[in-house]
Amino acid sequence: MSQETRSTRLYQSMVRPHLLMGGERSATLLNGGAAITIYFLTLSIPGIIAGVLTFTAVQTVLRILARQDPQMISIVFRARKWQDYYPDAPSLDAPVREIPVEKSQQASIWNQILSRFAKKDRKHAEPAGIPE
Repeated sequence: MSQETRSTRLYQSMVRPHLLMGGERSATLLNGGAAITIYFLTLSIPGIIAGVLTFTAVQTVLRILARQDPQMISIVFRARKWQDYYPDAPSLDAPVREIPVEKSQQASIWNQILSRFAKKDRKHAEPAGIPE
């Protein structure tokens, strides 16, 4: 075996995201289909104008999203698909996890918490920081 460095040609077309008109491909096709549907439901000049305006506005948003992350829409759809399987918060049935804390830390934490609430020379309903 030789000690030469091996190089591999990397084509940009194989690495770049698949975008159509600056937006994600599937979202752009859905956007075009929705604009055509608007026209065919009305079959009038205002329908054409509404379809073009809707297509332009949604495509602008798709381009902005694609600049941030070219796969944002597919990632959001995948996250929504698996949301029930991987919940974003623990369930009420999950056991409470005990965090081990040393005795000296535990006492000092309680002292800090109690010292915040045990302010002297202040009436119960008086706002903090405003002298009488």
